[in-house]
Amino acid sequence: MSHSSNKRSIVKSVIYCFLSFMLAFTLFLFSICMVLRLTIFSPDFMTNVMADTAYNDMVKDELTSSLKSLGNASGLDDEFIKNFVKDIDLIEVETEYISSFYSGEKTLVDTTTFKQNMRNALDKYIEDRNIDKSKANEKNLSYLVDQASDKYVNLVSIPFFSIVGNYIYKLDGPLRTAEIGLGIFALIIAAVIFFTNEYKHRRYKYLCYGCTGAFLAVTVIPAVVFISGFIPKVNIGTRSTYNLFVGYFNSLFMHFWFFSGALLFLSVLTFFLFYTRFKKAIGEG
Repeated sequence: MSHSSNKRSIVKSVIYCFLSFMLAFTLFLFSICMVLRLTIFSPDFMTNVMADTAYNDMVKDELTSSLKSLGNASGLDDEFIKNFVKDIDLIEVETEYISSFYSGEKTLVDTTTFKQNMRNALDKYIEDRNIDKSKANEKNLSYLVDQASDKYVNLVSIPFFSIVGNYIYKLDGPLRTAEIGLGIFALIIAAVIFFTNEYKHRRYKYLCYGCTGAFLAVTVIPAVVFISGFIPKVNIGTRSTYNLFVGYFNSLFMHFWFFSGALLFLSVLTFFLFYTRFKKAIGEG
């Protein structure tokens, strides 16, 4: 009779350990989905990172420097280029550019307004200085505007964002479904562990196993990246893009730390409940 009871107890322990593992794995996947939802799949996240890294100011400086070289070759004053770039509303441009990734539209920088504004500025520049606007100059002006537009597109475009743009739009729906499904599944597993255990301290023990496992799994991701020092070593063309890249992924992994902290809190809480109930059970025994 005792042997049968011990065997049944071992089987129950194995089952609940498996449920704890499933809870940990589900919470781990749920945390990843939540991080992706709050970062990569959120347009506000990118714009916030841009603001935090002063991305638009750096792009303006780089655009000014690039257009000055082009302008000097065409005989334009540095002050003209400086004033022209100063009037560009890069925040609005970048916001429209980023929103296109999340709406399934074409992920190209619109140059229509830029070309029109530059052409108007050049016409005013020529008129103010009484420069003869011959047919040959017209061709040169068109070439200058096209070259400036190319430099503008290269600096405003975000390389790594262009690669994942289509995936963001296509995976948004499945990610929401997975997020809801994993959340419900985690609650079901936790409910099974809680309500099918006769002893209260065992309920919290297996819940603690699940939360601790999820905490360790979620913590590993940012810890490995931080220890490897991979992000600061990435070599990206311009200073603005490099700072944006580093700021973007540092902020992304900060979200992992946040969920890691939440899971650590749940682990400590369930352990405390297990410990107090276990002491109480021993006292009553």
